[in-house]
Amino acid sequence: MKIALIAIIKLIFLSISFAEVNPIVLEEGKELYEIGLNLEFLSDPTGKLNIEDVNSKEWANRFVRSNKKIPNFGIDKKILWIRFSVINKTGKKWYLNWNTFYHDEIKFFKKFDKKWIKSVTGDNYPLSSREIKARSFTFKIYPENKSKFFLRVENSGGGAEIDLTITTPEYKSIKEQEENFLFALFFGAILILTVYNFFIFLTTKSLAYLFYVGYSLSSTLFMMSYLGFSQIFLFINFPWIHNNGWGLLSGCFTLFLSLFAIFFLKIKESNPTIYKCLSFSSLTSLSVIIISFFFPYSFVVKAFNLNILLVSFVVLVAGAYKWKTNYRPAKYFLIAFLFVMIGAVYSILVSTFGVGEPSFISRNGVLIGTVIEMTLLSMGLADKYHFIQQKNVMLQENYSKNLEKQVADQTYKLELEKISIENMMEQIYDQKLARDQLLGNLSQGYLTFNKEGVIFEGATKITEELLQANLFESEIKKIKVWDILFKNQNKREVLKKWIDKIFEGKFSFRDLNQLAPKSFEGNKNKNIVLEFRPIYEEGSRRKINKVIMIASDKTHEVKLKKQLERDKESTEFINKCLQNPLEFVDLIFDSTTLIHEFNHKKNDDKGELFRNFHTLKARFGQFSLRSLTTSINNIETAISEEDFEEVKVSVRNFDLALKDFVKKNRLIVEAANKFLVDEGNAVQVSEIIEKAQNFEAIDQYIDFVKNEYLLSDIKIKFERYIPLANEIAERQGKSLDFKISGDKILVDTHRYSNFINSSIHLFRNMVDHGIESEDERVEKTKPQKGNINVSFKTNGNTFEIVLKDDGQGVDPDKIRGKALEKGLKSKEELSKIKNEEIIDMIFLPGLSTKEEVTEVSGRGVGMDAVRDEVEKLNGEISVKSKVDEGTTFTIKLPIIS
Repeated sequence: MKIALIAIIKLIFLSISFAEVNPIVLEEGKELYEIGLNLEFLSDPTGKLNIEDVNSKEWANRFVRSNKKIPNFGIDKKILWIRFSVINKTGKKWYLNWNTFYHDEIKFFKKFDKKWIKSVTGDNYPLSSREIKARSFTFKIYPENKSKFFLRVENSGGGAEIDLTITTPEYKSIKEQEENFLFALFFGAILILTVYNFFIFLTTKSLAYLFYVGYSLSSTLFMMSYLGFSQIFLFINFPWIHNNGWGLLSGCFTLFLSLFAIFFLKIKESNPTIYKCLSFSSLTSLSVIIISFFFPYSFVVKAFNLNILLVSFVVLVAGAYKWKTNYRPAKYFLIAFLFVMIGAVYSILVSTFGVGEPSFISRNGVLIGTVIEMTLLSMGLADKYHFIQQKNVMLQENYSKNLEKQVADQTYKLELEKISIENMMEQIYDQKLARDQLLGNLSQGYLTFNKEGVIFEGATKITEELLQANLFESEIKKIKVWDILFKNQNKREVLKKWIDKIFEGKFSFRDLNQLAPKSFEGNKNKNIVLEFRPIYEEGSRRKINKVIMIASDKTHEVKLKKQLERDKESTEFINKCLQNPLEFVDLIFDSTTLIHEFNHKKNDDKGELFRNFHTLKARFGQFSLRSLTTSINNIETAISEEDFEEVKVSVRNFDLALKDFVKKNRLIVEAANKFLVDEGNAVQVSEIIEKAQNFEAIDQYIDFVKNEYLLSDIKIKFERYIPLANEIAERQGKSLDFKISGDKILVDTHRYSNFINSSIHLFRNMVDHGIESEDERVEKTKPQKGNINVSFKTNGNTFEIVLKDDGQGVDPDKIRGKALEKGLKSKEELSKIKNEEIIDMIFLPGLSTKEEVTEVSGRGVGMDAVRDEVEKLNGEISVKSKVDEGTTFTIKLPIIS
């Protein structure tokens, strides 16, 4: 009985030890989950385990529960596997956030369609490797009930602090903005302090200030790298700086700190031993800088951590010694740097060596210490003034008691102090003037306003220049931000309503910010871009206290962007023209022909005119000639509005633009014509005459000419649309696999040219309307790449073209709604039509499911043009579609040879 009881107790203990921890349950109303206690860990010293291994029964029970909110493994070269489970009761997308910034490689495994999908990032990888371009390593998750996730973490010696959270995208965005704003203020303050001390150095030529500037800059860069800011703002695709670069930056700031201590404390004259120690610490710092370029990070991280401890100790000893000798500046030096060093040492011990529990203080110890440092140094300056005042009072009290010589001596000293103060005040004034000039030369202006729209005091001079306004005493005068930005009363009212909404706090600022004014229209000579940032009330994520408006002069950037766009368009046109010379030459000829027919022959068929120009616009778009497509778009607009006088004007403008284009690109046109001959698309007369001598019968010769020169495989003509479809897909963030296959069909392609040209609308619509984005396809459990397949098949005297995509298909309900909205069918007529016939209505002129007209689609003319050309060839076109499965077009045409 006793043995059985012991066995039962052991079984219970083992079941508890190896049971999985509780899953994280994601519920509505909560945006942040700290999941440290929901994690399980497995050490992989060999580095050979893969996802299938750790998910197997053999290894499942070897995971160890976490017993800390933020586990910390100290310096650990081993590879860690992390496991956790999530139950999602919201049905929404979430973010998994890795909230430390110095891990070499993080592999995240999530299961999709019974396969493990891997995402890889870390500070060994550029910013482009991250799913979300944020300071933390963030992964998208779509947990179900119940989802299991794995993380594989590899580090080469920089610490193994595991701080994982799950948040909503909205919470992540707001938190990121708040943190970025606060840290921007902090680093901005350090920058101003650094510039201030640099000006003091220029004035005094004191090396102490120069070394302090070097210390401030290098330590700030080190902190930015440690806190993940340099990865997203400074060294975006330079992972070296976030690994071995730590040794470089830490070596720089400890080197400058040692030199600053030597000169500021005047230690060389008072204590040669401490001076030698500081000189030695300078050499060790220089050594750390050198080895950071040649040694692996696992060695460098230990070297610079030990060097920081060494330099901290020596500097503190030097400060303590000078304080003991009653050298008054040493008191503030010692206390100020003591806080910085305590913060740095504490952060290193926690994050790198795993001593203690990670916390806000441990992560931001250096920052907190720096703030205290600046405060104490400011107090030191105030104390110096107080000390001078005390000496003046003492001199006045002892004036009548001292001998004439003592009075003369004290008076002399007082004069020296006075001269010193005057010189110092003059230097301070010059430095303040230089600082104001520096801020005034920035290209951005700033102002803040409250919920009444009143602009607070403190707007910079550049702000007034950019907004062409006088903001002096704006708060007293109750100057409103909408009165500054707009002269139009309607626009002022719109801005007032927008400000009311953001201060109500019912909607997120991120959503409302889309409706904010984007530019200042008052300054006609400049392009002033406006941005708005909220400052929330303490403890609230929605309640806004005030709003910052940033005005940036983007005039130069806009000009450069437009020039780059023009250069890009020219380059794209040249490449596409020389790759498709036959299509380009045909396009110029067809354009000239259409303009000539319009000018010399009255055409009352509005629909045919619309279709011809719409197809022409699509073909010019194929060659990236946006200026010409814009001209044709004006023609389409005039036709749709039945303003025929405007149609004539627009056609004349297009004719002039086309002639100007051909004139400017004469060499390219000539090169395209030469390519036609070189590639065999143009026939030399001498060649035809020479071939005729090889035939005795004229019928044989005619058959030869037809087969060799007149007939060609129509399938090849459709290959021109492969790069076009891929280009549209890439522009819309889609991936595409385009295939053409089937029988060789020899026809007189000249007879089919209008049909082939109008087919461009089929492919543009299949990509634009049909194929979904990668994210949408993943959510629908489809492959990330969309598929478009075009197959050709002969059938006696006819042939068949089948165009098929696996996109979102045609929604009959949308077609019904658009047909009713456009007045193409009545509600009663639509109720009697089957879904198959509804889908066939996409060929109706003027019907498009697009809400707005774009370069790709929206006119409702393209499919009508395709059907019109098919019917002119005595052919047939039909369509079949199913929502979320795809669309198939079948075209049957006679063989014309």
